[in-house]
Amino acid sequence: MSLLYRLVLALNSTSWMIVVYGIKSEWDFLAKNRIITSAILLCIPIVLSILSIILSKWFKYSGDQITTGRSIVLADNEFLPVYLGYFFVALSVPSVYSLAFVYFIVFVFTFLGQAQYFNPIFLLFGYHYYHVETLNGTRVFVISNGRIIRSVEDMDFGNLRRINDTTFILGKE
Repeated sequence: MSLLYRLVLALNSTSWMIVVYGIKSEWDFLAKNRIITSAILLCIPIVLSILSIILSKWFKYSGDQITTGRSIVLADNEFLPVYLGYFFVALSVPSVYSLAFVYFIVFVFTFLGQAQYFNPIFLLFGYHYYHVETLNGTRVFVISNGRIIRSVEDMDFGNLRRINDTTFILGKE
C-alpha cells in the first residue's frame, strides 16, 4: 500500500502542470464549456489531496515517533518556487505530446526522488512541512497538521506514518 500512497502523493505534487496546461489550452471536453472544464481541472488536485489525507489515516504504516531532536525547520514556503516552475513549464510547452513527455519525466523524478512530497493544497487543510534533524543526526521530512512548531521543545510527532525512509506524515486521529 505504501507504493500506492507514494504514487498518489507524486501525482498530487505534479498534477498542477496538467491543470495549468489545460486551462491555458482552453480545453473544453465537458459540454464544450471551458469554464466548467477549468473548474473540474482545478478540483482534481483538491480531490487527490483529500484522498491522500484519507489514505494516510486509513493505512497505518509504521507508528514511528519523533518527540525530540536537534533541530526543526518550517519548510512551508520552501517549495513554492518549484510549483511556480511547474506552472511556467506548463505554460510554455507547445503541445499535449510535449506536456505528456515533460510531465512523465517530472513525475518519475518526483516519485523516485522520494525525498519530499510537497503539496500546496495541504497548506489549505492546515498541514505544515518540516525538516527535522533527529538526535542521531538523521534528517527527515515531516508533514503534520495543527499549529506551527518553531522549536524542538514543542516538537511531538507521535504515531507518524512512514511514506519512505525520509518522509513521514502525521494526521489527526
